[in-house]
Amino acid sequence: MFNNKLKSSFHTDQQKTVFGIFIGFPSTQLVEMAGYNGFDVVVIDNEHGMLSAENIEHMVIASENAGVTPLVRVGSSNPSEILKVMDRGAHGVHVPQVDEKEQAEKIVEAVKYPPRGTRGAAFSMRAAKYGTVPIHEYLEHANQQSLVCIHIESRKSMENLEEILSVEGIDMVYIGPTDLSVSLGFGGRIDHQEVLKSIDRIYETAKKYGVRVGIHSKDKAGAKSRKDWGADYVGLTVTSLINQSFKDYIKDAKSEKALESY
Repeated sequence: MFNNKLKSSFHTDQQKTVFGIFIGFPSTQLVEMAGYNGFDVVVIDNEHGMLSAENIEHMVIASENAGVTPLVRVGSSNPSEILKVMDRGAHGVHVPQVDEKEQAEKIVEAVKYPPRGTRGAAFSMRAAKYGTVPIHEYLEHANQQSLVCIHIESRKSMENLEEILSVEGIDMVYIGPTDLSVSLGFGGRIDHQEVLKSIDRIYETAKKYGVRVGIHSKDKAGAKSRKDWGADYVGLTVTSLINQSFKDYIKDAKSEKALESY
């Protein structure tokens, strides 16, 4: 049975910021490289990604082998979609576009087994070690270890912020600055004063209810800034990291200035 290193770190280290990377195409190799290079979390992205159930399970296995926590960003809050990724062995879910309290409650119920939730119980799948562990032990352990992360990224979610973040069982709120800026009418201007004020309001409300705060960043400068801001968790998309690495390499390699090492 899995032990959720991310959730454990939230309980044991109040000051540490953890770092995650979103991977939206099938690659166990990239998952392993992320773990070996020090990322704390791999978010297997099936909202914007192109992943099958088999891809997700293989990437979860690769995450565990590399010592990094595997979460899955599902495409919606549909309970059957959440069930599928949890049965593949995900340590938790990222759920986008959570706009109402009732939606948040249903997400928690979909992740957790009774009596806490309504998740369908099957013991032949990977999450339960294919039925090789005592059922009652698995159910209790899974409820303790599974992590629920909801995204706040719309005008409607801001209107219902207090109610949403008061829901018991929400471990973390994740802020998508770009989606939030678009929904608020600022068209991707994530540095607009009203967007920044909304982000700060999410942070303050989350802390009021004991919910951890994650936020998306496009580069290492943004990640460092949000770490200093107080984020518990900072994520970025793997394509942003690869593109910047490509650009830096080509810029330096084609420079007329001689390189000192080769």
